[in-house]
Amino acid sequence: MKYIILLAFLLINPVTQAEEVGQKSFFDGTKTIHLKFTNIIDGQYAVDVLWMPDDGLAPQLVGPATINFVKDKGHSFSVSAEAFHLPINVLNKFGLLRYDDSGDYHTLPVDLSQVHPIEYGSGEVSIFNNPYHLHYDKPIVGIVPFFFEDIDFDGKDELIIINTRAGQRWVDSYTIYKATYKGGNIYNLANDEPLNMLDQKTTFDKENRTIDVFSSGGACTNSNEKFKLINGKYISVEFTDWDYYIDNVKGSVCVESIYTVTDGGRILKSKSESYWDSEKSENIELGIKYY
Repeated sequence: MKYIILLAFLLINPVTQAEEVGQKSFFDGTKTIHLKFTNIIDGQYAVDVLWMPDDGLAPQLVGPATINFVKDKGHSFSVSAEAFHLPINVLNKFGLLRYDDSGDYHTLPVDLSQVHPIEYGSGEVSIFNNPYHLHYDKPIVGIVPFFFEDIDFDGKDELIIINTRAGQRWVDSYTIYKATYKGGNIYNLANDEPLNMLDQKTTFDKENRTIDVFSSGGACTNSNEKFKLINGKYISVEFTDWDYYIDNVKGSVCVESIYTVTDGGRILKSKSESYWDSEKSENIELGIKYY
């Protein structure tokens, strides 16, 4: 009897059911949205984007994209973005997303033949300062899904793509493209470390020309590799590893091991131990040993 009632309900409400299915599945990573920036970017490029978002990170729409750059005199190149994203207010403006009275979101079917004009964000963006997209409660000014900056100090700006929540622990990651020559007419994917391993947990030091690549494994199971620019190339110079063991009295004891990196090998420099004293609510240092 209950199946008959369910069938009768579906027959009576076919439109409602179809709308619900459509709202949840329209952006499934198979449909292409065409975007075009209305302003010239980096003082030289007209840019448009072919974006295939899905709503797996609801309410954010994120997905792969091809970003096309056209320079004067007909020079052009294209790069790929792993996880291109637009802010929610832009999605609402385009009619790609809306909220109902209950606060639930709905993605909406759109005309895929339309080209959506968007404006590239204003203000100076730098991966070295890095405050504008470290936290989601500090939105960037305008739309800046990519930018140009010289991060290896060779006089040529790299093209830096921001991949939304594609890094470790759901932080943004970066894809770096290097210019083949100073004119910047062609960019190729950077495959060398550390440029192929950067995300929002990476620390950049412009003055000392170092990059610290932090890998988070949880409480006291992390690592950090420091790269320094030497003779025009970033070289690994130091590696820090955090691990732990269980002590019957102290509980979990954290062990920090620091290695000097030379010729690709690691030489132990120091090892220190500490633990958290819950009664005193403080971290207790157990000492350090140098090698």
